[in-house]
Amino acid sequence: MKWLAVCLTLLLVGAASCAGRAEPAATAAANAETMYQVQDVVGTLLSAATMYDAGNSTWVSAELRMDKATSSFKLGSTLKIQFLWPKSKIKQMPYQGDQISAQLWQAPGVPDVWNISEQPKVIGRGEFIRPGENAAEDLGSPKAKILVKLLAPLQAECHQKTAQLLRELAAREPERVRVQIFDMRTPTGRQEMSRERLTCATVLVNNRDQFTIEGPSGPRKLLFQHKPNEPNSPYSSEDVITVVDQELTRLYPKR
Repeated sequence: MKWLAVCLTLLLVGAASCAGRAEPAATAAANAETMYQVQDVVGTLLSAATMYDAGNSTWVSAELRMDKATSSFKLGSTLKIQFLWPKSKIKQMPYQGDQISAQLWQAPGVPDVWNISEQPKVIGRGEFIRPGENAAEDLGSPKAKILVKLLAPLQAECHQKTAQLLRELAAREPERVRVQIFDMRTPTGRQEMSRERLTCATVLVNNRDQFTIEGPSGPRKLLFQHKPNEPNSPYSSEDVITVVDQELTRLYPKR
């Protein structure tokens, strides 16, 4: 990337000299450096699709929503981005709904697309609403800002408790919360597990499975995977409802 900036600097300096412009060479060089200024960002992929091959890699086109504000980008703004991804790691390629960290730069003459200087790093699952298909139970409004998906073996008592609390939640908040329940032991449940790239029982709240809530001893980190309600479980069924109530306050603030 640096050699491109140097070449562009030389071209700009030469052009300014030949044209007899008043703009000093130093200013032209500064403009070239600005065009290639690298910016660190964190965001969620709203879409991602391969475009065409380039040797041992493939070009990926994506739309990125800013999850952290920067000096150049507002929180929640979206950008068109592109990056090269190795064919040998195609199964690990960032996917729709993944939260990534990346370094962006913009080439001159292409103002609408940002490039990633190195491979983006997947941080985890970002906030994203992606309704499932053929749920065993689908409760609440499709227009709700909160989507909770339970994907688990529903015969297990620990998951039955979570399912029941979610049914009660959907009855309490029918317009603001949508609940989808999948039995991962059925063909449709396994299909949704594959679609969400999951291998164990999981609860997703707007695509995320990791949260922090306040407890008597301070902040407590939760992971909505595996079995709840046991001594060594990463969460309890009640924790799911606590997180949803926390998200309700954030996404539906009182005027």
